[in-house]
Amino acid sequence: MAEEWSRRWPDDRKTAKIISTWEVWPRSTGHAPSLDTLGKLAQLYGCRAADLLLDWCDYRHLDEARQVRTLGIGPGDVDKAHIGSERAVMPGKYIEAQAMPRTVITVSSAGAAGSGIALSAPLIETFRRLTDTYRVMDYQTGAQSVQPQVAGHLTHMLQLTGKAPTTAIGRDLYQAVGDAAQLAGWLAIDSQHYGQAQSYCQIALAAADQAGDRGMRAYTLGVMSYIHLHAGHGQDALKLLSTASELATKGVPPAVRSWIAEAASEAHAFAGDPSAGMRALHQAERAFDGVTTGNTPAWLSFFNNEAHAARLLGRAFMRLRRPAEATTALHEALNLLPDTFVRERAGTLIDLAYVCIQKQEIEEACHVALNAEALARATASERNLRRLRELLVELMPWTGLECVRELYRKLLLDY
Repeated sequence: MAEEWSRRWPDDRKTAKIISTWEVWPRSTGHAPSLDTLGKLAQLYGCRAADLLLDWCDYRHLDEARQVRTLGIGPGDVDKAHIGSERAVMPGKYIEAQAMPRTVITVSSAGAAGSGIALSAPLIETFRRLTDTYRVMDYQTGAQSVQPQVAGHLTHMLQLTGKAPTTAIGRDLYQAVGDAAQLAGWLAIDSQHYGQAQSYCQIALAAADQAGDRGMRAYTLGVMSYIHLHAGHGQDALKLLSTASELATKGVPPAVRSWIAEAASEAHAFAGDPSAGMRALHQAERAFDGVTTGNTPAWLSFFNNEAHAARLLGRAFMRLRRPAEATTALHEALNLLPDTFVRERAGTLIDLAYVCIQKQEIEEACHVALNAEALARATASERNLRRLRELLVELMPWTGLECVRELYRKLLLDY
């Protein structure tokens, strides 16, 4: 490859070592190519520059060195917990929703920190409040800032399962476990540790079964669908969401039904069926009309917040390529989201940048994306940074503009 490069561009000769540093990026031993270099590499490989860029965007989360072993959260943490299958799932492989294990969570007795603790309703309420605190911290400072604490928190509760003095307290504990486990799943998704996210979600599913909570089980399947959504595999996500919708019928809170329908609208958009996406979105809005503070479960209380509802609605419209509606919803979300919710504001700005591209407002898209980049780095959100790099692919037709080149340099060369 180096010989071919030097033959084509004799005034800009490159060694094999230099070219290899571009090829292995974004590993620590590599370097991001400039836009001009990217164009030349595309000529050498006989592809589009956007193809190379997208490959690099996707490369990091597929790096085997970064994939965490199933339940491998850390020594002495949740790896002591065992439920059903320990099969990790990578993006693009369909998770057999119907075959999800319905088993009791068990914990090894060695070193059980909670063995001497009296389990009570007030203690479980403290667990719930702690989970909510970690959820807010995630919004404010990013997943990486709270992942170890959430893993330890979940481990603590798992060590108390089977010690409930009454059936009601045991059910409440399992609901608290499910809430913390699905939060841990979201944190792993944000860090692009998809095998780990799958394992946490399996814990949440088993906890939901023990608590007899159909709504939590349906919601957790929806969380799992986002592993596929982040890989751009709408059909695989829809298979999980179909099962979730079947569960979320009689007796399931409207917030759960609305959230699942909203996720389905995104999945239909990825699958190339905008009509079905709009139907799902209308279904989500109808269900949301019945959402109140009183009928929304604690583990989905964020969805009852107008800011988050507007943010998710804006994203759905963006996926469905409805820029006018998306712009209105996303601006409403930005006006409502507290400044301290840094990660959520970053994600909303990224959605808005995509909308600007759909409207051919390229300079505004770059301006919005640069603002999102600063927030994404502040929270070290791998998910948001990856979405910004994928945004560069959409901007490839305008690489002659200085604003696009500046964004490229900021996202890749300053990495």
